Amino acid sequence: MERSDNGYSTALEKRRPQGLVGSTPTLSAMDPIIDLRKKAETSHSKEISGEISPEQQAAHKPAAVTIAIAFIFIGLAYIYFQKNILTAVFFFLTALIILIFAFKEKRIVFWEITRHGIAIDRSFFPHQELKSFWIEYQPGYIKEISLKSRKWYQGYLKIPLREDNPLKIREILLKYLPEERHEDTLIEMVSRKLGI
Repeated sequence: MERSDNGYSTALEKRRPQGLVGSTPTLSAMDPIIDLRKKAETSHSKEISGEISPEQQAAHKPAAVTIAIAFIFIGLAYIYFQKNILTAVFFFLTALIILIFAFKEKRIVFWEITRHGIAIDRSFFPHQELKSFWIEYQPGYIKEISLKSRKWYQGYLKIPLREDNPLKIREILLKYLPEERHEDTLIEMVSRKLGI
């Protein structure tokens, strides 16, 4: 806006900061520019990461098929002897889920422990949503991180380890979560045997 002809400034001209000239502000009137991309990279601060190979996820297909067939026969027995279709449908669906997990194509899954939480593949679990951790280490048999969720309906989250140092992982996790022994349920033991 131009000055009025009578020599007085308009209200808009009085509010304009002195550092601004025309439509381009001078450097003194500009706030410093903050690059949020750099902050996002440093705020996630990866502590340790790894991958779960397809070999570690290998399913024992013959055992899975045998158990699925057993569930189908149990379902048929419920239909024939009990006339209970609802329970039979439950057994049929269980057999279907076992077969889907057994024959699902395995791929590399990446995991990462950060100061904000634990990322497994495309899922992120903040430390506040986790109750405790346990590292199961039996050389030659089991080497995995077990995470217990605060959500009652969510089972243990298991991360198989390869050449990762369990002592280093334990040291990092102790900063964020309490250590508590996790006992495997029957379902988890069967799932581990089947590889699903």
